Amino acid sequence: MLFRVLGPLEVVHVDGRRADIPAGAAEHVLSALLLRPNTWVSADSLAEAVWPDRTSPSPAKELWPYVHDLCRRTPLFGETSARIESMCGRHRLNIGEGELDSIVFERLVHDGRAVLATDPQTAARCFRAAADLWRGTPFASLNTYHSRAETERLTRLRWAALDHLVDALVAMDHTAGSVTLLQALTAEDPKRERTWLRLVEVLTHAGRPIEAAAASRKAARVAGTPSWDAR
Repeated sequence: MLFRVLGPLEVVHVDGRRADIPAGAAEHVLSALLLRPNTWVSADSLAEAVWPDRTSPSPAKELWPYVHDLCRRTPLFGETSARIESMCGRHRLNIGEGELDSIVFERLVHDGRAVLATDPQTAARCFRAAADLWRGTPFASLNTYHSRAETERLTRLRWAALDHLVDALVAMDHTAGSVTLLQALTAEDPKRERTWLRLVEVLTHAGRPIEAAAASRKAARVAGTPSWDAR
């Protein structure tokens, strides 16, 4: 993948070299374009992402040096075309198949869901591959309504993928793997009741009632959940 937004922004050339994207305005412009790939974005919208605390009197003029510099720093689109197109005060960042991690992430989750009921092994590979793409908070450098909404949506999708991964592991009778994953997830977000409940269920069904009861008590203490009857 050439563009990575599921964590700190990273851009990689086709030969593996990391692109040097300056922090600040240039990073914000590129992140805002990656938020809406293959879509024309107005200069006003980009200016809001770059300067959220002020209104630019001439956004197209102020943004142009950063857009021009990013054209030089980002990988070409195809073999010869500039990655970023500009027209009438609007800009578009072109993304091809498999070049943006957030799009690949969504496709993997979709593919895993499609086969979860019939082929849990393939589903598990999809969900694990999707989870492995996650490096941190998406679009963390932006603070706009659209960026916050997209970050929340992708975060919810990640947790759904991890829940599905547990389902796939359980369907394959991989109890140890599902317990290890659930324990890691309860450590990551101790307040998430769904994860604790799933851990208690998996331990109970695996014939490990003492561990299930301990997990139930810990959930009640840490997450404030009811103490489930682990039987």
